[in-house]
Amino acid sequence: MKQAVIVTSFGVYDQNIKKRCIDTVIDDIRQAFPKYDVFEAWTSRFLINKLAKEGINYGLLEHVLADIAEAGYQKVVIMPTHLTPGEEFSNKILKVAESQKQNFQQLEIVNPVLTGNCPEDYRGIAETIADIKSLEPGEELVLMGHGSPNYHNPVYELFQQYADTAGLPVHVGVVETSDHPNLDDIIVRLRQRDVKKVFMRPMLLVGGEHAQEDMAGASPASWKNRIGAAGIQVRCCIKGLGENPAYRNLYVENLKQIM
Repeated sequence: MKQAVIVTSFGVYDQNIKKRCIDTVIDDIRQAFPKYDVFEAWTSRFLINKLAKEGINYGLLEHVLADIAEAGYQKVVIMPTHLTPGEEFSNKILKVAESQKQNFQQLEIVNPVLTGNCPEDYRGIAETIADIKSLEPGEELVLMGHGSPNYHNPVYELFQQYADTAGLPVHVGVVETSDHPNLDDIIVRLRQRDVKKVFMRPMLLVGGEHAQEDMAGASPASWKNRIGAAGIQVRCCIKGLGENPAYRNLYVENLKQIM
């Protein structure tokens, strides 16, 4: 039986960032599952079209599924690198897989890393993402997630609740201003806790535009400058989670469970 894993990401424009944050995930999965052929798919049609104009080609999940079905693959596992079961996952992975599952003997989808209905579901995951050992004395950690533009994504609140229960010096927010907890919520939280210094990192697979501009950019509206204007010392790291081997191992472990 021909078997495949499709590592499915939103995508990223910068190819150097891709090498550090997406290709590393693909390499880890290839090493962990040598009996499976590993393919790559993206869900951002905009990024695919933009890079195609430069001669760099990636495929949408629906196209990759169609190609490997034609090639005779019978058992397929879709491994999303999307952190949460948000809109991108629901609309561009679940719906696409449902429309093509009849083409395979077996088609499975691994849940995103941040999938859970209660704070305790994030035990271990929160510690891996937070990476508290990166903090300098007196610092607390601010994580910038994405959030959902059209409905509230509760994952970040549940993650925060677990971090608080576990005593982790972590504060989670989302870049989507219509979702929460957003930057305004973070600043209120930091002031209430009299936090003086923070280390800020993206809670995102790749350290792309959100990390470089929205979080650490020069604009007065960036998270770095807004938090700094609140009288709090800020240190930033724009590395995506894909650069953290311990985080990437969460994908491998999730794949092992479903296989």
